[in-house]
Amino acid sequence: MIRKRILFLGFTLFAFIASAIWANISELAEVLLKAHKKNLPIPILSESYPEPDVETAYQIQKAYVQKILAKDRIAGFKAGLTSEETQKKFGVQFPVAGILFASGKNMNDSVIEKSGFKVLMIETEIGFIVGKPITQPLEDVSELQDSIQSIIPVIELPDLGFEDLKKVKAVDIITSNISAAQFIVGPEKVLNNIDLNKTTVTLILDGQIVNRGKGSDALGDQWKTALWLVNAIVKQGWKIEPGQILITGVLGKMIPGKQGKYIADYGTLGKIFFEVK
Repeated sequence: MIRKRILFLGFTLFAFIASAIWANISELAEVLLKAHKKNLPIPILSESYPEPDVETAYQIQKAYVQKILAKDRIAGFKAGLTSEETQKKFGVQFPVAGILFASGKNMNDSVIEKSGFKVLMIETEIGFIVGKPITQPLEDVSELQDSIQSIIPVIELPDLGFEDLKKVKAVDIITSNISAAQFIVGPEKVLNNIDLNKTTVTLILDGQIVNRGKGSDALGDQWKTALWLVNAIVKQGWKIEPGQILITGVLGKMIPGKQGKYIADYGTLGKIFFEVK
């Protein structure tokens, strides 16, 4: 009898703690959502609340994203902190993952309104269009390649509008869904024998080169980074659907989004033209 009572009390305590933790996660997600809706600076949760660990940060991100999905759809998934420089800046040795929304998708030759961002940034990236549903972790790159239908150049337009960027930690990057805002997709290419790691991109603003990068800038290997992203996303309980996009991180550097006309030349992968007003 005593043992049963101890077990019951233990289960009750566990259930209470679990409920309290979830309530806190939902509350923090609501803090992010309110700032998002009112176009306020992104809250730095690690400053105002007990700093979450990485696992809890992803739980907050998922709760936040699910709230946004009440009026939006998933367009794909993104990797961040995929360069040694950015990892060092935030004191980590791992990349991070987030969600891309359908409302943020732009096509080639788009005009981007800078006023729609708090702090507009520009990243040249490579994207993978998914051809088959992915619901379980994948074993290796060859299995991933069987699930990809095409490759595209991508310009990501994250919004780094945090309250104070100097105070931002890696867990804040995660909770804020890696500052995902908008992105531009270029022309699709079939896989063939394209060496993505040797693919180069030159970003030109009003006739002046403002960034150069290559495929291997993303953790040294595009396919391995995409594989990491897929498995990280599936681990969090998301399902990856055909037609969705995977982007693997910045090639070269992330640069401030200045007004003007841009050309991103990816060589054999094609070009993206866009304007920031």
